[in-house]
Amino acid sequence: MRISTFFLSVLVAVLASIGTVWGQTVSSGSAERIVTGRLVFSVDRLRPGDSFEAAFEAKVREGYHIGAHDKDALYPAKLTIEASKDIVFDRPIYPKAQRKVFEIAPNERIPVYEDVVLIRVKGRVSKDSKPRIVTITAKLESQACKADQCYPPETTIAIAKIAISEPGVKVNRINSDIFAKMPKSLDKPSDAASQMAGRLENMNPIARVVLLYLGGLILAFTPCVYPMIPVTFGYFSSQADKKQKATLLAAVYVLGIALTYSILGSIAAATGGLFGAAMQSTPVLIGIATVLVLLALSMFGLYELQAPAFIRNRASGRSGVFGALVMGLIFGIVAAPCVGPMVLGLLLLAAKTGNPVAGFFLFFPLALGIGTPLFFIALFSARMPQPGIWMVAVKKLAGFLLLGVAAYFLLPLLPEELAQYLIPIIVIAAGVYFGYFEKSIKSTKLTAVLGKVFCGAMIAVAVFMLLSNGSGPSLTWEPYTPSRLNRAIREGKPVMLDFTAKWCGVCKELEEGPFSDPKVIRAAERFTRLQVDGTDRNDPQTLAAVRKYGVKGFPTIIFFDSSGSELREARVSGFVNSDELIKLMKLVK
Repeated sequence: MRISTFFLSVLVAVLASIGTVWGQTVSSGSAERIVTGRLVFSVDRLRPGDSFEAAFEAKVREGYHIGAHDKDALYPAKLTIEASKDIVFDRPIYPKAQRKVFEIAPNERIPVYEDVVLIRVKGRVSKDSKPRIVTITAKLESQACKADQCYPPETTIAIAKIAISEPGVKVNRINSDIFAKMPKSLDKPSDAASQMAGRLENMNPIARVVLLYLGGLILAFTPCVYPMIPVTFGYFSSQADKKQKATLLAAVYVLGIALTYSILGSIAAATGGLFGAAMQSTPVLIGIATVLVLLALSMFGLYELQAPAFIRNRASGRSGVFGALVMGLIFGIVAAPCVGPMVLGLLLLAAKTGNPVAGFFLFFPLALGIGTPLFFIALFSARMPQPGIWMVAVKKLAGFLLLGVAAYFLLPLLPEELAQYLIPIIVIAAGVYFGYFEKSIKSTKLTAVLGKVFCGAMIAVAVFMLLSNGSGPSLTWEPYTPSRLNRAIREGKPVMLDFTAKWCGVCKELEEGPFSDPKVIRAAERFTRLQVDGTDRNDPQTLAAVRKYGVKGFPTIIFFDSSGSELREARVSGFVNSDELIKLMKLVK
């Protein structure tokens, strides 16, 4: 054992002293190589359990260029690393592309690499690795061009050997000059969703469930959940005869939210579709609005909506359980368009597993977090004092709230000139009804006066809603087309690309908030502002843009700098306030 260790140490010393002599380059597809390469390491030896870095240094012959690792390249450069099973490599980190105009495509700035190209790869050694010499092979697939002439794709192969030593052996850093040349942009963080996916993947399962639940609690206070709060209060306060089952009703309600949200999440992760968008199609929206109207009419006393007999029997004859479940299932869809780093990180992780069942259970604790504040609102509402004729008015108020949410679901399907009047009309109708027609309100002089006050307040609210529609300054956008984006890149202008949809509640919050803020409007003047309208999920151009830029949910804002490269760390998913948006805009040069 001692002798073998001695000889291994000698061999390691020889390897370290001759540096890259062990590396060799082979090129296929061309007799005269345009691209040559070598593979070097950040350390002189590896140890079991260690992390390390490798760098593939490719040299492109003077006067030539190769396609960069970029989605816009015709033949993107691609590096693959092969090693024994006990050495695992992350995905390569490619340098930023240069964008140049060539005669072959005078109207485009093509992403290319020239001269020396450094590609970094992070690796890890298994804790169970045995001391030995290992061979690591790097293959760079690329296509070289010169002026308007391109050559057949070629593969540049670099082979390097390195020793795995026993634990505890001293390791020295080498090739620091090469790793120092790599720009810091190689280490720039990916977008927040990718970072979140990485953290979740490496977490202890219990810690992950806790984090997801806390993330859901945060999402519960985002704009897309707001419509659920008054409806939850109105609906459950009208369930006075179910006071003794208040906890059960609230729990079933949250369970319905969690079921819908989790199913949507697992579908989106398995199909790669937009989160929640599948439930925003015309038939689904009309169906949900119909159910809500039926629930509202039952609140007005036109009939009693009951569950099927087999459900009533299992719920001890209490149809309120069925109503609570239906409400939860519907409002899980209301919350579905909520996106942010947590949701998008989950989508990335669930898609990586490729297992819809795993995706379901990833989203379930998040959905429970969203539902927790609503649980307490439902519980409080259902346990409110029952006696008094005022409960009749509360039940009818819940009916108007349900009509309002039904209108909310129908808004994307209506012409804009009609849609802006729908909810204000319902608000005015509620005010007039409670001010002049509801008998329970007229039972005493005080409540009659309060009814008139309520009527006046509702009319004022409706007028405010109508006047605030489209008033004041706001960011203006051009419809997105690839040609408009390419034109802005050719002109060297930074670009804001906004993905929005009429069915997206958070998108409306952005339009009425940050996008109408004079400070944001001033900061955005230097940008070419393009917008993708995803209201029609089947529009080919929208689908192409969503796939091209990896958009998982609306709203999403993507920034391109003046060279045409996206700043992944500046990508916005979900709601962002004015100050945060301006900070991100300042990062874009």
